[in-house]
Amino acid sequence: MEDSDIKKLRKVLIYKGRQDLADLLRHSVSFLDESSTFGSRWYSRLSTFHIKSHPHFQEKLDNLSAKDKEEIFQALLLVYPLLDNEPEITEVIYYPDFDIDITELVETKELDRISFEYIHEQIRKCNYKIANKDFDGAVTTSRTLIESICLFILESKKKQKHEYDGNLIKLYKNVASILKMSPGDYEDDNLKQILSGVFSIINGVSGLRNTFSDSHGSAPSKTTYKIDERHAILTVNLAKTITEYLFLSYEKSK
Repeated sequence: MEDSDIKKLRKVLIYKGRQDLADLLRHSVSFLDESSTFGSRWYSRLSTFHIKSHPHFQEKLDNLSAKDKEEIFQALLLVYPLLDNEPEITEVIYYPDFDIDITELVETKELDRISFEYIHEQIRKCNYKIANKDFDGAVTTSRTLIESICLFILESKKKQKHEYDGNLIKLYKNVASILKMSPGDYEDDNLKQILSGVFSIINGVSGLRNTFSDSHGSAPSKTTYKIDERHAILTVNLAKTITEYLFLSYEKSK
């Protein structure tokens, strides 16, 4: 699970317009070392905040300017404000941790604007299942994520409930038609190829989920392929990218 203090720190940095610094801390973990020495406030305790990062990111953190490190420190003071009987942060120490996993998952920042909470829930589930090595479950949730954005778009456009029969390919074709995303809607061969690729990916996600994921049982006599990490990560990243693309296309269509 994501380190709660790092998560808060990254949110503050993003709010202050420093997405670049927030990205450097994406995989970091932290701990607070509180001393027994009282600080400048009533029973505040002088404390050091430790940030451990993968060596790949640690090198970049080491090369930050004094101004950028001060920016992180000031953001941290918003997470741990100076109060009576609370930790008083006086120093931030950075060092590498070779045990940190830096699995890269696509971020879907544009989807922050969508009001459909179920989609946010599926994104969180994708990330959680990858982090917990539930690769079959991650593939299943990837399909659910694509289904969810398609249903959101259809019902938002038609202003009525859509009766979904579980056929993702047919569902996506309906959405592509409404958003004018079918390959035949464009003259440029490159765009046609890209949009055909989107359809192929959705077809593949649907088939992978139906054949290999945890959505179906398996007979003892059936030899099954166990989805490995690289394929699960690829599936999740593709599903998130397509979901965001569909949402942006829906916004543009409005």
